[in-house]
Amino acid sequence: MSCKLCGGDLLTQVSHRDAKSSEPLNVSICRDCGLIQQVPIPTDEDLARFYAHTYRTEYKKTSTPKPKHVYRAGMAARDRLAFLASNSITDGKLLDVGAGGGEFVYLAGKNGFEASGIDPNIGYAEYAKAEYGIDIRTLQLAEVSEHCTVATMFHVMEHMPSPVATFGSLWEIIEPGGVLFVEVPNIETKSASPHNIFFKAHIHYFSKAMLAACASQHFEVITTSQSANLRILFKRRDAKAPLQLPSTSDTDHTRKRLQHKGWTEYLFAGGGIRKPCSRITKILTEAKARNKTSKAILDQLTNLR
Repeated sequence: MSCKLCGGDLLTQVSHRDAKSSEPLNVSICRDCGLIQQVPIPTDEDLARFYAHTYRTEYKKTSTPKPKHVYRAGMAARDRLAFLASNSITDGKLLDVGAGGGEFVYLAGKNGFEASGIDPNIGYAEYAKAEYGIDIRTLQLAEVSEHCTVATMFHVMEHMPSPVATFGSLWEIIEPGGVLFVEVPNIETKSASPHNIFFKAHIHYFSKAMLAACASQHFEVITTSQSANLRILFKRRDAKAPLQLPSTSDTDHTRKRLQHKGWTEYLFAGGGIRKPCSRITKILTEAKARNKTSKAILDQLTNLR
């Protein structure tokens, strides 16, 4: 088994179990470049079946989003659109890769974009089309033929078997001068419980340096934002460039961050001690959406200006 970024074969195990099921799961870090990945990586066929039929029900316990899921996704969509707007991106032909229940596509369409999406999960894609009347197709990224000026990918890159190849596929569908907005879990965050980090659905785990390195042949970084999640806004390169691996200091930093993850850091530096109170507030807020339709929930969140 070799690293999907640098091709090296010196991999050190950092986790041996799935955080949700406690079943065996080998997650390892590359000693050469620092990329963290499952070992072995599932086949493309296994992944296609998992995401088309199993992933949503296994992780969300439902084949279509519940009102609380719609509200959460709508709030996240508002925040992501605000991030784009803060970088002067407020219109264009937008493709959301891994569109889920379609909340981001719907709100993007209401806020100036010509928006559409793709998702491999049959239930969620059909739900989005029926509920919002938006263009969501049940497709894999490799099956997309049309072009866009803005591509978005939220909590999808960590599920891909080859991040470098995925960035190459995105480069092919984004027009010259276009942008790509990627959001993934931040492996270096202090706010994740040390027993809730590694999952079988996540093939790769990223720091800022690792994600930028995976994209480096096809995209250059415009701006980044880091918290529990990592956001990078990329600009499409006019031509393919040499792969730029992370520096030794970046690789060492990621390795040290993994070593320092623990309950003391999580509870105090990461704010875990305050999460029970935040969870109560979240439950009360989401309860207000319980008896509303999905479209009504999103329509209340439509106007960002």
